[in-house]
Parts: sequence; structure tokens; C-alpha cells
Amino acid sequence: MTSFPSWYRRACGPRFGLAYLLVLATLLPVARASLAAPSDNRANLWNTCRNNDGEAGLTACMAIINTRGIPARERATAYYNRCYNYIIRHDYRNALANCDRSLEDNPGYFDAWLNRTVIRSGLGQFDLAVKDATKALAVARTDADRAGTLRNRAAALVRSGRITESRADLDQAAKLQPGETYNFIMQADFLLQIGRAEEALAQVGKARARKSAPGYSQTKTAADIGLLHGKSLVALKRNSEALTVLDALLKVDPNNAEAFALKSVAASRTNNLAAARDALAAVRRLPLSSVDAADVFREAEQLLRELDGAMAPRPEDPAQPARERTNRIALVIGNGAYQNVMPLTNAGRDAEALAAEFNALGFRKVTLLRDVTREQMFAALRMFAKEAETSDWAVIYFAGHGLEMGGVNWLAPVDAQFKTDRDVRLEAVSIDELSAAIEGARGLRLIVLDACRNNPFAPQMRFTNSTRSLGTGLARVEPEGGTMVAYAAKAGQVAHDGDDGNSPFMKALLKRLKQPGLEISMLFRFVRDDVMAATGRQQEPFVYGSLPSEPFYFRTAATASR
Repeated sequence: MTSFPSWYRRACGPRFGLAYLLVLATLLPVARASLAAPSDNRANLWNTCRNNDGEAGLTACMAIINTRGIPARERATAYYNRCYNYIIRHDYRNALANCDRSLEDNPGYFDAWLNRTVIRSGLGQFDLAVKDATKALAVARTDADRAGTLRNRAAALVRSGRITESRADLDQAAKLQPGETYNFIMQADFLLQIGRAEEALAQVGKARARKSAPGYSQTKTAADIGLLHGKSLVALKRNSEALTVLDALLKVDPNNAEAFALKSVAASRTNNLAAARDALAAVRRLPLSSVDAADVFREAEQLLRELDGAMAPRPEDPAQPARERTNRIALVIGNGAYQNVMPLTNAGRDAEALAAEFNALGFRKVTLLRDVTREQMFAALRMFAKEAETSDWAVIYFAGHGLEMGGVNWLAPVDAQFKTDRDVRLEAVSIDELSAAIEGARGLRLIVLDACRNNPFAPQMRFTNSTRSLGTGLARVEPEGGTMVAYAAKAGQVAHDGDDGNSPFMKALLKRLKQPGLEISMLFRFVRDDVMAATGRQQEPFVYGSLPSEPFYFRTAATASR
């Protein structure tokens, strides 16, 4: 059996990951090891596909998938391993795409159904998670498999408000595996979900008394118990006790995002602002891999804002001048040299011009990238996300091809092929990834997309699902408060690339960025008017989202000479 990383509990998120990944912790390595021995010419690829959780593993699995004449069940296992790798990264959309393909080749693949339960839950799709767990139950072969799947389903059911059904699944799991530690753990999770924290704490005590669970590492079991212990104490507002428990947990599981968020809440309630800020900064460095973890994070942010507001100097205090917004960063990407469709003439030049303007405006750091692949885009977004945590402004600009499929917006790297509709999720970058990369910024969070052109991939794309469809341009978005997304052309429209140096949108944007004293909302209104006039009203830029009452200026009167 292959070794299992002790930190893998995070793959489904600290809160409801309890049930979902606990089952995977025992089943996944078995599934990997149970494959029949591969032929000699694929032995190295299979070894990397099974055992490498980085880019090399993803690439090796895809090479196996593309091998001519590969048996369907073998291909299903390769897709399954790719799915698993993406779950570890909390990239649930790519995980779902690969798990779907695995189940197409092997509809009776128990581990893949269970994996998809993890993914659905990570996306907050609890009703679909229940359906996938039910399908996993239908193909489960052992009582241990059935008990673990019932616990998975119970956690999704309680979060869907189906309390009675959830309790029934937990009771049935306890009958199939009497005395199992995770029966107590999931009972505690269930009780917390329905607001009975005192009773949850009692179940945590029972789990602690058993200390270990067959098939799971002691480290992992201790981490799961510690998280529920901390959550119960925070729910009961026993904050000092909670801090002690959470500090012990973070020594065992130092990448537990929800534990840090809970610590921030408890520290804020005890007026320890330094500890609260440090814990919240740690959360921002980690993926928020569940709906529950995101809820705790938002609560921690709100508590800290309220405390900071209560302690902030009054505006009339002359000893506290207003902070100048000089701590601004930008990631500027121009994809024009597409390898499998006609290139874009101006995308690279637009990106270079905007990067130069941001530098002239005094941005602390401007990262310019030209003609990047999918993996290069992800690497750049990961690095930018870390820098955004300590910045006032975080701005991302993308020029290149984009498309909307099934209501989701995707940006095309230069190496995209999109031979089928399923390939979009495997080869493109979701706009959601851009939103995640800027969410740590303290002030302005802005995404500018000049990616609403005609989709050149459409004529060559084969559709495998009759319910999927490609839209024109990009679909409208509803970003969270404090985030603005600017489209070069509004939802459903197509943007012009331009044929004389820069696109109409970029010409207008550069013109208005040089104009001092334009608040950002007014700036984009001027850009809209300029582009409408330049294109004979064929292209209308549009801004989605909302900003707080604080004004934001790219160039104030004081910086007009820059």
C-alpha cells in the first residue's frame, strides 16, 4: 500500500472534510495499489502517475490516458489519480472533470464515486454529494466501505437541512462498524451543525478516549478530533480553552485553514488583536476548501474589522494622517501567440502598455507575462495570491481568448486545444481562480478582462454532452463585495482586438489612467463611453461588482506629475 500523507485531511476542507476525506484516507491508496501491473513500456509513467502528487504526476497520468489502445478501466484509473491530485490542491473544478471521465470509463468505480462526493462537498453542492454517496453505496463491497460512505452522506445531508436522514445514516454506520472512532467524530460534527455544542463536546470526549481508528494514522485522527474540540469550544464561547486546543492542533496540522480562522475568532473575542491578525494572515495563505471554512473565515474578518474600527483614531485627529495608497501590485498577462488557433495581434502589446502605465503610476510591483501556458498561469496566480495578502490593491489584467461554457467563464492559455467540451475544464483557467488570487488584498481588488473576443475554438470543438453550450463572449459575474470585475465588452458581447497597435478598450483605458482625479468608478464610465464611440456602439465595456464607500484613484492630483 502506498504511503498516505498525514496532512491530506485538508483536501476536503477542515470542517466537513471530517467525513468526506476520512473514507478516502483508507481507500485511495488501496485503489492506486490494486491496479494490475502495467506493461514494461508504461511502467515508469504508471509509477509517476500513482505516486507523484505534483505536475509530474498529472502529466504522466495524461500520457497514459493518451496512449493508443489503452483499456478503458486502466484509463479510468489514470483519470482517477488526476482527480485525486487536484483534490489535494483544492482545485475542485479540475478534479470534477477528471473524476467524471473516470466514471465514464468505469461506472462501477467505488473510489471515484466517493471522490466525487468529496468534490461536490468542496463546491458546496451538498445535494449532489448525497446523490454521489448513494451511488457509492450501491457499489460498495465491504461493511467498512458502506459505513464510511454513510458517514459521508450524513455530513452532506445535515448541511442540506435533512436532519432525520442524516441521523439515520450515522446510526446505520455505527451498526456496521460498532465502536469506530469516527462514529463519535461525525456525531460531534452532526451535533455542531444543529447547534448542540455541549453534546458535541461530549462526543469529542468519547473520540479522544479511543485515541485511534483502524486504517487511519494517529496524527490524522488527533487532528480531526482537535478541530471538532476547538469548534465546540468556540461555539460555546469558551475562548481561552479553545485557543489552547487550537494551538495544539496546529502543531499537528499546521496547514489547517479552519483552525487558524477559529483561532482568529477566539483571539478577537479575548481582545488579543495581534494573535487574531496573525491567525487571519495564515488563513489567507491557505486555500479555503469548504463552505464551512469560508464561513468561519468571514466571521473572523468581520470581528477583526469591528475591533479595528473601535480602536481607530477619529478623522479629526491631526496626528493620524490618511494612509496613501502606494502599496499596489498588478499581474498583467497578454496571450497572443496561440499554438492551435489564429494568434491575436494586439494582446501582447496591450499587456505591455498597461504594465508600463502601472509602473508609471507607482505600483509597488508589476508582473508582466506574455504567452503563458496553463501551468504557468497557475504558478503566477499562486505567487500573486501570496503578495496580495500584504497589499492595499491587487489588480489582474488578462488579454487573450476567453469563453463561456455552461455559465462558467474560462480563460485560454496559449497551449489550449479544446478538442471537446470536456477539455475546457482540463485545459483552461476559470475566472474564479483570478478572484481567489486577489481576495487577500486589504483595499481594492480588481480584475480587468479583455478576453471577450470570438471563440476560435468553437468550430473544432466536439460536444459530448447535449446540455452544454458555448455562449458569445463571457457570462456576467457576481463578485463578492469589495471586488470589481471589468469586461472589455459586456456579457454576451464580443470585443474588438484592433488593428493599429492596441485594442479599442486598451486605448481608452490608457487614456483615462493618465487623467488625474478620476475615481475608479468614474474612470470606467469614461472608458465605456470612449469604446462605444470608437466602435460605433458595437462594443460596450461593463463593470460588475461593488466597492465600499472609500474612493479609489489610480492617479490623484498629487500624483499627476508621475
